[in-house]
Amino acid sequence: MDKAFELFNKMDRLRLVPNVITYTSLIDGYCKHGNLGMGARLIKEMIEKGLRPNVVTYTSIMHSLSAAGQWKDAVRIFAEMINNGVSPNVVTFNALIDSLCKNGQWKDAIKAFSEMINNGVSPDVVTFNALIDSLCKHGQWKSAIKIFSEMINSGVKPNVVTFNSLIDSLCKNGQICEAKKIVVLMKERGEQPNVITYSSLLNGLILEGHHDEAVELFQCMVQEDIKPDQHIYNILINGYCKNGWIEEAMNMLDEMQKKGVKPNVVTYSILLDTFFKNKRLDVVKEILSKMANDGIPLDEISRNILVEGVANWEGDENLGEFIKSIEVIKSPF
Repeated sequence: MDKAFELFNKMDRLRLVPNVITYTSLIDGYCKHGNLGMGARLIKEMIEKGLRPNVVTYTSIMHSLSAAGQWKDAVRIFAEMINNGVSPNVVTFNALIDSLCKNGQWKDAIKAFSEMINNGVSPDVVTFNALIDSLCKHGQWKSAIKIFSEMINSGVKPNVVTFNSLIDSLCKNGQICEAKKIVVLMKERGEQPNVITYSSLLNGLILEGHHDEAVELFQCMVQEDIKPDQHIYNILINGYCKNGWIEEAMNMLDEMQKKGVKPNVVTYSILLDTFFKNKRLDVVKEILSKMANDGIPLDEISRNILVEGVANWEGDENLGEFIKSIEVIKSPF
């Protein structure tokens, strides 16, 4: 960018007048490099020279403001753009809607969406995905379904991101049957479920207590050659533990490691909590030893589990021996 600005200044010295395209290219470059201050300064300069920023100029600034989380400034730039008689296009509206959605302003995003349609600008998959994702994250799954229906009716093809947002939201809100219907629709429309899809479904089934069905789904996932990740294994191990299937939980831990997926502090925290509650200090010691060998330190949650677990065993004759045994474990605890 330094060389570009040097060339820009050289144009001025040679009395070559930069035009809108020159300024816009420079502004876009500074914005993409995170220098919003210089981008704003150049817009001001070009206006003072009688040049009118175009839709690309404003959109570049808005994209950068959105990325920086400055949604209020993005809204201000959008309003300035309208006041200056520059018509926003689909990319501009997407920058505005994305900025609002990422900062929890989903109601304003819906208003911007309506304004977009009223201005004759057709939303694309980026528009719909931003809205659906934001609505889903804020528990507005019914509104998300309405936007999804509008997406289908307008001829915009949903992608795997669209479907995953809906499925995850429905599962988190106990709407497993509806989530399954979305999966069927997903396949009918040529989009294949991925590890994120299965993660949401498995978590939803576990939350609703459908542990057997979750295991069956996991097996289907493996048969479809979709490689389970750390999160998937953690969901299943948690499900086994909640259902009292302790042996199966440990078997899943072994399988996880055999498949080359490393357990993390979440994995071990689930197991620590379970074995403390089941008064299996021998296994707790084993888990702590595994954590130490894997170089995984206790976080706040696992540390609290350990402290509460020991406190609940106060007065037990095995507690002293247990504490001595874990004190010798070489670990980053």
